[in-house]
Amino acid sequence: MKSLALFLTLLTVSLYTVAQPYAIGSTTITFIDPSRSNRAIETDIYYPALSAGSNTAIAGVAGDRFPVVAFGHGFVMTVDAYQNIWSALVPNGYIVALPKTEGGLLPSHTNFGRDLAFVISELQQAGSTSGNFFFKKIAKTSAVMGHSMGGGAATLAVQYNPAITAHAGLAPAETNPSASAAAQGVTIPSLIFAGGNDCVTPAAQHSRLIYDNLSSSCKTYINITGGSHCQFANSNFNCSFGELTCSPSAAISRAVQQAKVNQYLLQWFDFRLKGDCQDWYSLQGDLSADASVTFSQTCPVAFSCTPPEGRRTNWIRARSAVLKWNPTTCYESYEIRWRQAGTTTWTNVNVGTANTYYLRYLTPGTTYEWGVRGYCDAAGTQFSTFGPLQTFTTLLTNPPARIGDPEDSELNVGIIPNPANGIFEVRVNSMPESELSVQIYNAIGKLIQSKSIVTESEIQNISFDLTGQSSGLYFIRVSDGDYLVTRKLLLQ
Repeated sequence: MKSLALFLTLLTVSLYTVAQPYAIGSTTITFIDPSRSNRAIETDIYYPALSAGSNTAIAGVAGDRFPVVAFGHGFVMTVDAYQNIWSALVPNGYIVALPKTEGGLLPSHTNFGRDLAFVISELQQAGSTSGNFFFKKIAKTSAVMGHSMGGGAATLAVQYNPAITAHAGLAPAETNPSASAAAQGVTIPSLIFAGGNDCVTPAAQHSRLIYDNLSSSCKTYINITGGSHCQFANSNFNCSFGELTCSPSAAISRAVQQAKVNQYLLQWFDFRLKGDCQDWYSLQGDLSADASVTFSQTCPVAFSCTPPEGRRTNWIRARSAVLKWNPTTCYESYEIRWRQAGTTTWTNVNVGTANTYYLRYLTPGTTYEWGVRGYCDAAGTQFSTFGPLQTFTTLLTNPPARIGDPEDSELNVGIIPNPANGIFEVRVNSMPESELSVQIYNAIGKLIQSKSIVTESEIQNISFDLTGQSSGLYFIRVSDGDYLVTRKLLLQ
C-alpha cells in the first residue's frame, strides 16, 4: 500500500494547492534576546492562514512548512508602511516578520541588524517546539531583507545568523557600521532593487555600492527605471517628506513600481527558498525581456541541472517493464533512452512531464540498460546528463498468478471510503495496460458484482454502488493476472 498512500498524499496536497492563495493571518510577538540584556523585540508577524484575521489558525496540510522572511523598516518609518510586502508574500506561502524596533531618530543599526537575525532564529526554533503556535509550520529556509535603513541593516544581519538562506534589499542604505563593508562577508544569494529616480539614497553611494561589494554565490541587481525611493513602500509621511528635499521625483506610479518588485521578488524567493527551479528561468526570461528595468547579475552557478534521482525498474515481465524516477520542480520535461546490453544503438523518447515510462515489446530473458535526463528549461537548452546506467533483465516467462499483498508496486489496492454507505471506489496501483478483474463477494462467498478493465495508467479509480445491499462485511478481490489481492469492505 505504500504507493497508494503516497498517491493519496500527493493528491491531497495537489487539491489543497489549488485553493491558494492563502488568507493572511497576523499576530504580534515580543521576542526576548538574553544575550543583549533581555532586549525586547516587538514583532508583527503575518502568516498563511486558514482565514484572515488576528491569531487565526495557520494554513497548510500536514508537512507544509513556510519560509520566514524578516523585514527591516526604513528610517523613522513604521512597519505599517510595508503592507505591500506582506500582502504579496504571505498569500504565496511565506511568513513575514517585521521587528518594530529602532524607529526613533537615533537608531542603532547594529541592534536592528541583530534583531532581524534573532527573529529568524526564534521563529525557526518555534517551528520545532511542541505546543508552539508555529510548531511544524516553519521551513528551514529563510531570508532577511529590508527597505532603506532596514535594507542596510539586513546586510548587517547576515553575519549574526549563519542559517539565513538568502538576502534581499529595497534601495538599501549605507549604515553605521557600514553595510557596504559588511556586504563583503555576505556569501549567500542576494537580490538588490533600486529606483532609477531615487534621490534619497542614490545608487552609487548606497544600493549599488552594497551590491558591488557582495561576495554572494549568486547576486542580482534590478534597477526600476523611473522608480523612487519611497515607492518601494506604501505612502508614508516621513519618507515622502524626505523626498521633497531632493530630485528627481518618481516617473512611474507607486503601483507600477511595487508590481515590478512583487513579480521579481516572488520568482526569486520561490527559487531560493522553495527550490522551484522553473521560477529561476522565468526570472531570467522576464528580466531579459523587460524594457522597464536594467539589471546586473553575477551567478557562476545558479544551480546545477542534475540527473533525476530515484531511478528504478518496476513490473519486470518477459516482454515489458516500467521505468520510474522521482519528479521534482527542477525539470520541465524528461528524456529516456534504452538499449539491449552489449549493443551500441540507443532508443530515445521525450516523455514530457511524466516520471514513468512503460517499456514494451522486449525480448524474454534479455538484459537491458537505460538512463533518464531532465530538461531544466522549456527551451531545452539546459539539460542534465543521463546519469549512471540502470540495468534489468526480463523474465523468461511471466510468473504464475500469486496470492498476496506485494510490497511497493506490483499491485496495490485501496478502498475509499471504507467503511462505506454503498457508493465507493476501488483504487488500484498497477502496471499500465494491465487487465484488471475486480470482484465483490459477500460474507458467505456469493459474488455480488464484478468488473473488468484494461488500465490506461498506473492509478485506476473503479466506482461501485452497493446501495441496497445488506450491511456487513464484504470481500473485494483484484487480480491483474500475475497477482491476486483481497481487501475487506465494511458496508454500513
